[in-house]
Amino acid sequence: MKNPHKVFEEYLDTHEGRYTTQKRAIVEEIFKIKTHFEVESFIDRLRVDHSRFSRATVYRTIKQLLDAGLLQKISTRDGKVYYEKGVPDKHHDHIICNTCGRILEIKEDFVERYLADYCEKIGFVTEYRSLHIYGQCNKCTKKQKP
Repeated sequence: MKNPHKVFEEYLDTHEGRYTTQKRAIVEEIFKIKTHFEVESFIDRLRVDHSRFSRATVYRTIKQLLDAGLLQKISTRDGKVYYEKGVPDKHHDHIICNTCGRILEIKEDFVERYLADYCEKIGFVTEYRSLHIYGQCNKCTKKQKP
């Protein structure tokens, strides 16, 4: 993957934005996270080391990172929103448990190939893809069985 700082800087250059010290620190912290995260917990984490971040700056930067393809947004059925690092032009999909909120990633290449082949077959040009499957994970299913 290209350096996220470089990708974001190029995005901001073409969208009349500046890559400020605060935005750089936000990107740095986001790319240290190894899993899905909520914005509020991220802000708490960010303020441990950097006390001077406004909520508005963080939310605005996250929106720009989404637009640049560096973040992916995941919404659960109960309205929670999570984010994770994304790679521009590379997709991966999610299975989301409606009971516990667990998010599993689909990393099988055949899913990617199938969707690309299907879109080509019907003459559809994909610009962005986000596939989320909602249901109940195996742990929650086991808890409900007598």
